Amino acid sequence: MQLIRTIAGWLLLAASASSAHLSESGLICTLTGKKIDACCCQLKDGNLYCPLAKTYIDTCCCKVSD
Repeated sequence: MQLIRTIAGWLLLAASASSAHLSESGLICTLTGKKIDACCCQLKDGNLYCPLAKTYIDTCCCKVSD
């Protein structure tokens, strides 16, 4: 059940990140602090993974930068 919630959360964030990508503010990876053009969170081995930080994560690490 947790995996379903995680995937659903990731999909919702990916959808919002797509619209955020179109704005001037862009996105930022909360783990590395780097500005990114698109959400970097991805599914790997059934878990969320941040390729920038090279680690598995519980929730997506991409957010709209201020």
